[in-house]
Amino acid sequence: MPDMADISRETKRREAGFTLIEVLIAIVILSVGLLSLAQMMALATRSNALSGRMTSSTALAREQLERLKAVPFYSNPAVRARNPLLQDGGDVDAGGGNYVRFYDADGQPVAAGNALYEVRWQITRVNAPGLPLEMLEIRVRCLPAAGMSSQFAIIGEARFTTYRTASVG
Repeated sequence: MPDMADISRETKRREAGFTLIEVLIAIVILSVGLLSLAQMMALATRSNALSGRMTSSTALAREQLERLKAVPFYSNPAVRARNPLLQDGGDVDAGGGNYVRFYDADGQPVAAGNALYEVRWQITRVNAPGLPLEMLEIRVRCLPAAGMSSQFAIIGEARFTTYRTASVG
């Protein structure tokens, strides 16, 4: 039969709390959980920034497309020549000339060296001039500007295509 001293020691041992090993295991488990949470936060922040840049890219491409659609396009070649914005040309894959614009992170026009976004467009006559229905194909592409720092290099790109018929005049 256990004596009173043994029972007293056993009770004190149970009331002593956590052992050092138990505390270390708890710290390791907690640390792994916190590190995982920190990685998820970093990934969420990067994904959110990418989403914002892709939204801006789409908005800039759409804005340029709407600008080109708003320009008058007439079937009369003499009238059409007065508006250089809708002249055939440009290349959405190469860019250059009067068919490219550069924008900063806020969507403001800037010089090529300071740009975050590059918007290119291409205008192609779909049928021969003089036919009863003249049509233009307008293609717009927004992509990361050349020479961008690597953190902004992954923007994604936006491409839009529309068709436009000539007004009589």
